[in-house]
Amino acid sequence: MRWRATPLAPLAVAFASGVGAAAWLPSSAIAWTVWGAALALATVLLLRGFEPAARIGMLAAVVGLGALRATALPLAPSDLAALPVPAVVRLEGRLAAEPIRPEADRTRILLDADTLIDNGTRRAVTGRVQLGLYGEPPPLTEGQRVLGDFRIARPRTFRNPGGFDYAAHLARQNIFLVGSGRGERVSALAAAVPPWNVAVRRWANDGIRGALPPVSAALLAGLLFGERVGLPPAIDDAFRRAGVYHILAVSGFNVALLAGGVFAALALLRVPRRAVAAIAIPLVAGFALVVGAEASVLRAAVMAILLLTAIALDREPSLLNSLALAAIVILAVRPGDLAEPGFQLSFGATLGILLLARGIRASLVDRRWPRWLADAVAVSASAQLIVTPIMLHHFNQLSLIGVLANLVVVPLAGLATLIGMLAVLAAGVSGLISGALFDGLWPVLVALRASVYVAARVPFAMLHLPAPHWTATVAFYAGLGALLAAGTCVTQQETSGDAPERASRNAGWTRTAAALLISGAAMAEMWPVVRPADGRLRVAFLDVGQGDAIVIELPDGRAALVDAGSGGPMRFDIGARVIAPYLWNRGVRRLAVVVVTHDDLDHAGGIPSILRLFSTDEVWTDDRVGAGVTRLLGGVGVSALNPPAPRLAGSRRGAAADRNNNSIVLRLDYGLASVLLTADIEDEAERHLVAAHAPLRARVLKVAHHGGRSSTGNAFLGSVRPAFAVISVGARNPFGHPAFETLERLRNAGARIYRTDEHGAVILETDGRHLAVTTWADRKTERYRLR
Repeated sequence: MRWRATPLAPLAVAFASGVGAAAWLPSSAIAWTVWGAALALATVLLLRGFEPAARIGMLAAVVGLGALRATALPLAPSDLAALPVPAVVRLEGRLAAEPIRPEADRTRILLDADTLIDNGTRRAVTGRVQLGLYGEPPPLTEGQRVLGDFRIARPRTFRNPGGFDYAAHLARQNIFLVGSGRGERVSALAAAVPPWNVAVRRWANDGIRGALPPVSAALLAGLLFGERVGLPPAIDDAFRRAGVYHILAVSGFNVALLAGGVFAALALLRVPRRAVAAIAIPLVAGFALVVGAEASVLRAAVMAILLLTAIALDREPSLLNSLALAAIVILAVRPGDLAEPGFQLSFGATLGILLLARGIRASLVDRRWPRWLADAVAVSASAQLIVTPIMLHHFNQLSLIGVLANLVVVPLAGLATLIGMLAVLAAGVSGLISGALFDGLWPVLVALRASVYVAARVPFAMLHLPAPHWTATVAFYAGLGALLAAGTCVTQQETSGDAPERASRNAGWTRTAAALLISGAAMAEMWPVVRPADGRLRVAFLDVGQGDAIVIELPDGRAALVDAGSGGPMRFDIGARVIAPYLWNRGVRRLAVVVVTHDDLDHAGGIPSILRLFSTDEVWTDDRVGAGVTRLLGGVGVSALNPPAPRLAGSRRGAAADRNNNSIVLRLDYGLASVLLTADIEDEAERHLVAAHAPLRARVLKVAHHGGRSSTGNAFLGSVRPAFAVISVGARNPFGHPAFETLERLRNAGARIYRTDEHGAVILETDGRHLAVTTWADRKTERYRLR
């Protein structure tokens, strides 16, 4: 690849490198220094005729420019996130995007606030706030002015090893506050008149919903507009497992269909090719505006417009240059996109097709594959190869069926998209023609869903694996680069007449290096899964907000889970979104025991997802396991101390307290280390355990009921005598947990207190003689010798 042939490619890499480096710079002064020095050096070298060195200096200047663009600016003094505003505020502003309805009674809006109203006083403010509305709001649309009462706060991330940084994700979109409110408390200050592009999308979606059954309508909306909110969870999961989720993201495929349709239609009218390209440009731009500003849409639209411009100007188009310029344009406008999976997957897959597909196709054709099959496999395999580390990093997913599934799914999706586009367009002309097209489309959508379901049900269609270490990612991509270089060696020998022996030798060495690099990356990726047990007990109290989730890694390498945080159809699913990624990143694919201490949603809500995603040997529930049950798991003594038989009843605080008092209490013993997990028991259960002379003495206490005042009494603490106390609790929770009285009792008992709302995940590690306590929020580890 020569500089003159693709001059924008190295510039795009340099600019993206600067954008990525900005997060590590302590201040923008460094970026300014790098940019200024590199620009001056490049200018001097160019004037003196040192062109190769000047190019390096210019690339360094572009790196500095990228860092400058991505350096976070300080918040304006008027920004809501910089002001000491109360938790509940009245805000006025303009909707920055079309409202989204993820559930029937929940609406998500983006509000560009411009007025804060406090006791009748209006104050000018700035700042974008993401808000969840419960109940039924008035008709709302993008650009509309609204007024409402909201509870706002800074977004909070669940701070666990390898966890998704939600706050950083929002910050990349310039959102520094989130909140909630009742839909009925929101007032529209102007009529709901949507912008033209939103109106077109609404009109199209209304037509689709009126012509097709709900599931098929939701699927077509995903194919045409990338809208996935209406897809049933089972279908969404099937597309992921089959490795074909990309077809639900609007990309170059949709744009190519649109542009191809324009060329085909106008060719029948004998319109010159250059004129057709000029006509197609505004249509592609309009399509992108209607669909939305996702990275894949922008990438496809920018590339298409550049290629069409080249055709209109009678120039030779360059796909790689177009891809590079698209990256520069998007990152210049939205530098935060670089860290988003949508940007990485879209550009990665396209780059893989441009760089690798030709070589894979040639190799398959040499093996006498049919050309049509070689083309299809080469495109799918090259895209999947490039995005494999990205999928593992963001989603812990490795698709084993994706290349084969795409051979069936992509043609069906293409046919459905084409017919769907024609049906929507025809609806503006003739309802009869549109209806006929929708009737013909429905069986195609059914066949598409069926093929996805079949692929998703293939055993081991998708594996969940740890996110790769950066060294493994570098080795993998270096290996792919070496394979590409090996193909270049052979091509150069064929075109330039170099000695066959020399070219063959160079290609052979390069392929060997590629094999070693890719094999090393694969071994590093699988190491957390296959590594031998180290004889240590690890207990991780995960940060799951207001709830409990405790991962126990046994000395023999197996794992157990006690509770799984909140979940359910109307809640954020802690099991699937927080606990499962933690387990996958630890190399856990099977659970020896899942303990559900009691059925409160903040403990059991995530359990269904865990049981769906992980094979499990045993499930313990409070109606099956009670006091007196003992097991030896991987060398760890596990004793159930509660609930008793008969079960406790008659709490003065009612049925909820009775349920808490009958939750499972577990004691773990390993050498000199002991951990007492008390679930949500309250004072009645504590008094019963003390009176029954249960073996309560433990070095580590998981404080009951999130530190509520009705738990952790003095008599109970006197029996436990903990050296360390861990409280699993949510920040800003409405219950006032942990109670001041509880904290005082723990301090008076001499316990070192750890809280998940302050310390993030609290991870204990012991060999039975020593204890290490790691707090993930500050990455600090304290070590103790047990006596």
